[in-house]
Amino acid sequence: MLVQTVSDFDRLIIRVIDETLRYCLGEVNTELIYNYMEKQGYQLNDIPQEPEKFSEELRNILGFGSRQILCAPSILEESILEIICKKLGLTINLEKPVNFPTHIRKLRASCKSS
Repeated sequence: MLVQTVSDFDRLIIRVIDETLRYCLGEVNTELIYNYMEKQGYQLNDIPQEPEKFSEELRNILGFGSRQILCAPSILEESILEIICKKLGLTINLEKPVNFPTHIRKLRASCKSS
């Protein structure tokens, strides 16, 4: 995929997140997540600019620490990052634990500089 502007990058992030959530969690669960986030005052379109909030809300919904559902937030974030990189034609070495917001910011910076 050719990403020429930051807004193209933002659209890519939103699309990959939506596709990944729907594929992994199904339509109903994805809509439940979006509804919960909206009630918290956070929209899908906010994710590219506020990846920390997305990561935080994903953990609020799916759990964190010993209450996690099979490490679901981390696995989803890792999958999202891998798919974004693949679509951008980049390789990424994800150190564990994955820091989703940091990687999104690095990818955004690389899109700005190219």
